[in-house]
Amino acid sequence: MIPRPFYLQRMIQAQGCDFIKIITGIRRSGKSTLLRMFKDHLLASHVPADHIIEISYEKIDSLPLEDSGTLQRYVKERVTGQGPYYLLMDEVQELPAWAKTVNELRASLPLDIYVTGSNSRLFSGEYVTYITGRYIEIKVYPLSFSEFMSFKGYPPQQRDRAFNEYLRIGSFPAAALSNNEEIIESINSGLFDSIFARDIILRGKIRNEGVFLKVAKFVMENIGNPLSANSIARTLKSQGSSVSSDTIDSYLQQMVNAFVLYQCERYDIRGKQRLTTNGKYYVADMGLRNRLIGYRTGNLGHIIENIVFLELKRRGWEVSTGRIDALEIDFIITKTLQKKYIQVSLSALDEKVLSREIAPLLKVDDNYPKYLITMDTMDLSQQGIIHRNLLDFLLSEESETD
Repeated sequence: MIPRPFYLQRMIQAQGCDFIKIITGIRRSGKSTLLRMFKDHLLASHVPADHIIEISYEKIDSLPLEDSGTLQRYVKERVTGQGPYYLLMDEVQELPAWAKTVNELRASLPLDIYVTGSNSRLFSGEYVTYITGRYIEIKVYPLSFSEFMSFKGYPPQQRDRAFNEYLRIGSFPAAALSNNEEIIESINSGLFDSIFARDIILRGKIRNEGVFLKVAKFVMENIGNPLSANSIARTLKSQGSSVSSDTIDSYLQQMVNAFVLYQCERYDIRGKQRLTTNGKYYVADMGLRNRLIGYRTGNLGHIIENIVFLELKRRGWEVSTGRIDALEIDFIITKTLQKKYIQVSLSALDEKVLSREIAPLLKVDDNYPKYLITMDTMDLSQQGIIHRNLLDFLLSEESETD
């Protein structure tokens, strides 16, 4: 196991508080490994091994525990002394009415509870009311570029080569740990089948798999572009596939629920309100996108925009896309009392491109920081707008956008 201290530290910081810790993220992003790392931390902190209760709903021997009564008896039989005991549950969405059951365990036993889940439906339904205000969510993403370089053992001077590989093979830990191209392709193919076939098509009871994949391909080809269900429906109809906007809405939500896609809502800066139409979608991993539509070096501007979006989310920012008059700002990011504006471009060395990219930022008349992120190494900072090289931004531990 290669350490991921960014996430492990968040779990350690939450240790001992009377909240259920829920680790969420796309399947195979490293949640199960993170639980094992946390177990190692507990053992190293002299927690007795019999005070750690592990349940994985990915394993056959846990199938009887899908019944809440059986689970409660199983846990209670193991809590025989003075606490705290640590309950680590992997892929808890396999447990019906999981929130009610887990909260009953929390309330009745000296347990510090950590669960993982691969679907945001964990937070929907009537049973989730049992843990409202009683949980902490720790969001786990596939590897950041910094983690990818560490996993692959790239030195800093090879960061350009590493970034090209990052875009090509993606950011799932299993793919990053292999140096064999055939194995990497097999891993990404298996991940795609598991996530799309099992977590979306099967769980979502999608009957027309062909149309669903067409919708998925369209969104993947148009990451970073404003999209709506109606616009997707019109495009598919022109291509000979008739599907309702309601069905497309359902497909998009299924992919968001499985953490394959992230929706970025639009915000009217002058009107200071969220807009309900034409948001943007970004994909959780470039390897998944490449598996669906093929590896393409075109549209690189939107690809790096996708990478920046994920990095901002990973660092804990709330991210929206902004509209000011008829112009767009790629990202408005907020955290507590902080706000920043970010424009992303492949390159802005051309004066016309630079003017176009900074024009929306110059229209914003507040004093919050404004950034332009590009692949350019020349400093393009001007008129109060701070330029950052993309790789400098991705590899900075405490960047100016933190």
